Amino acid sequence: MKNVLLLLGDSFFLTRPVVLIPVWGFCLFGYYRAFDVRITGLPDLWRAADPMVLVWSMVFSLSVGCVFVLNQIADVEVDKNNHGLPLIASGVISRRAAFLTAALAGFVSIVVPFSLNRPVISLFSIVSIVIGALYSFRPAYLSGRPFSDFLTNAAGAAFIAFGIGWHLAGRPLADPAFLPAALPYFFLMCAGAISSTIPDINGDRGGGKRTTAVAIGAKKANYLATVFIMAAALCALTARDPIALTCAVASLPFYLLYTFKPKEIFAEATYKIGGAVCMVAAAAIMPLFLLCGGATALATWMYFRFRHGVGYPSLVPCKKSHGSHG
Repeated sequence: MKNVLLLLGDSFFLTRPVVLIPVWGFCLFGYYRAFDVRITGLPDLWRAADPMVLVWSMVFSLSVGCVFVLNQIADVEVDKNNHGLPLIASGVISRRAAFLTAALAGFVSIVVPFSLNRPVISLFSIVSIVIGALYSFRPAYLSGRPFSDFLTNAAGAAFIAFGIGWHLAGRPLADPAFLPAALPYFFLMCAGAISSTIPDINGDRGGGKRTTAVAIGAKKANYLATVFIMAAALCALTARDPIALTCAVASLPFYLLYTFKPKEIFAEATYKIGGAVCMVAAAAIMPLFLLCGGATALATWMYFRFRHGVGYPSLVPCKKSHGSHG
């Protein structure tokens, strides 16, 4: 029984639930922009917001969790060279169990919305999984090709997750206002996706994975990410979106800091602190998001601390190990 519970826990955290939190956040950004509210109107949105928007965002995010598992299966050799504790590459969970986890997460993300009269969410889940398969596996292998790596990531967040929220607010995706509303978030995600690969340059290169950062180098990759942050700010100004503008302006100093002091800690600050700013902004749209995200982050910390004896998110060994990989 204990082994079964451990396997279930390992399988659950294999979907990287803490990394699904931004997916919920981008869904909320779409929901907020569909109502075109101003900062002063946020209290009205809090009172009117349906908590089911967050629930449906979580259901959809299982398709992204499926993709995360598929990506780890595809990148098992590359992950052995990078930092952290990849659960498949380190032998914590088998590939067979990983495939079953991906299949279950994908199945739920498609079947549950369809059976409850939310076919658009089911369709988006299917699209997410298909793009994720192209992103992860050869011959397409979009995650290992320059420019397609971050563009695919950004499209998933800004056009699929954002579109979920827009749809849940009752606005059609064919609305001409959709693209201008989504663009600032697309550019924010482009910057974050580029920056997140900079610390993994050596491991990715060693595993034959040619990301944008590998192809053009850390310095130029950061320049490109900084341009996207500035583009996000400009588009947010044009769209009169104070939340996207705040996310861009608050993140920009960290990109500039890495430009002048190219150290790994500052490279990680670009997307980690920038991402945290975006999630605080999402909580301003629906405070319940903060509770759900905080509980997920705490559960993830406890899992790695007590199951594997490592801290999270550093994933370095704790002084006293309370767990094992067994």
